[in-house]
Amino acid sequence: MSLFNQISSADLETSYSARALRKIFWKYPWGNTPLLYLLSLMDKNETDKPKFDWYEGRQQPVASTTITSGAIAAGGDGPFANAGNTASEAAAGFTWTADTVYNLYVTSNTRFRVDDVIWLRRVPNAAASAYLELKGIVTEVVSGSTTRLKVMALVSVASVSNDTDANAIDVVLIGKAAPEGDTSRSGGLELPIEPENYTQIFREAFDSTGTALKAGMEWDETGHYKTMARQNMFRICEAMEGALYFGVRKVDSVINQRGKTVPRRFTGGLLWFLEQWEKGNTGNGGAFDYRPGGIDLTSVNWETNNDKRIIKINGSMTIEQFEIIMERAFMDQLPGASEKLMQCGNGFMSIFQKYCKAMSITTRNLQTKEDSYGMAITRWTSPWGELVLKTHPMWNRSQHNQSAFIVDVPCLAWRDLSDRELTLLAKRQLPDEDCRRDEWLGEGGLECKFPENHLYVEGVTSLTY
Repeated sequence: MSLFNQISSADLETSYSARALRKIFWKYPWGNTPLLYLLSLMDKNETDKPKFDWYEGRQQPVASTTITSGAIAAGGDGPFANAGNTASEAAAGFTWTADTVYNLYVTSNTRFRVDDVIWLRRVPNAAASAYLELKGIVTEVVSGSTTRLKVMALVSVASVSNDTDANAIDVVLIGKAAPEGDTSRSGGLELPIEPENYTQIFREAFDSTGTALKAGMEWDETGHYKTMARQNMFRICEAMEGALYFGVRKVDSVINQRGKTVPRRFTGGLLWFLEQWEKGNTGNGGAFDYRPGGIDLTSVNWETNNDKRIIKINGSMTIEQFEIIMERAFMDQLPGASEKLMQCGNGFMSIFQKYCKAMSITTRNLQTKEDSYGMAITRWTSPWGELVLKTHPMWNRSQHNQSAFIVDVPCLAWRDLSDRELTLLAKRQLPDEDCRRDEWLGEGGLECKFPENHLYVEGVTSLTY
């Protein structure tokens, strides 16, 4: 059996020597770097440049949200204006009249085309006592504007608000209606985006004098070299694991130990990519155009926006909020996939167990050797997908004890620079030094596809019923 469509536990026994990290995982499955180990099970995908990229193509939904029309000619602050765009409709209420054309202001009109049938969902009435459903057909995507559509109403609806409460309403595609005998219209092509990241150099040297190398120890009569090599191996793996989650993409210029000015690169980690997803696009200060025309979600209430992926609780949460988070974790995933990894501290795992107990939910532990490569893992089958739960040893005694990442593992990859995979290099000492100095050295970075498939929850201290 395998996790996340990786090689199986049985295959690991015959292929562990293919990669240094995979060999470490095979020998020490209980180690402190489970995500790094899981990524080592993937096929090698090296890069020949320290700045590497990949392509991401999204099938974006045809949708937007309403924005103010600007109260044209002292009309309302809502999204509706007349056909000539010379006056906004009345704030106190107007009739959405069938076969009448209106200007509709939206966050972005770029995904809509003529003959699209649209639905404005849950528009308040003038008295703010009920919600109305407006339907229309796009007659023009206004040239020179990215926020205006001309829409002909299909069915009359009375007393529609055009005040500020009519803004931020969903506008979604519900059909296409071309007239009989019409000619074809221009289409479009959406090119994939090209996110980028850097490789980062990881080095961990250790040395000992020639005399000390030959001296036996109480715990090991052969000396301390093996212990020293193993300790530093774990240390550099922990540094790489930390970069996977929390690294910040950056390049600076430093003077190295040889006195030369050289670049120093940092690889962006999963949290950094989630931050770019929340910023949405370069216009909002983000690194990539993940959501062209979208708003910056950094400070948005996580309960009211389904696109938010960094959820900072830092306190107590209700069972209902917990379920919203679990549902959102599976909102976006690779086609045909239904399995995600939850890495968390023991504190967050205790909250999860309380949720399972309160809801009479059963989890099951995987067979350590046969099913999970020797790691202690629990599986939960939820209504939204399979969640593989693994506490993270590095977080249990830190501020991350109450936090969790939910990760779509196949969307991640560790990209080694060509011939720079993590390796133990022997005898790095100078020729006249009476010592032995060895070093773990590797250079690589994180490839993070579709950050919306992942989620981070921070600081859940208790669960209320």
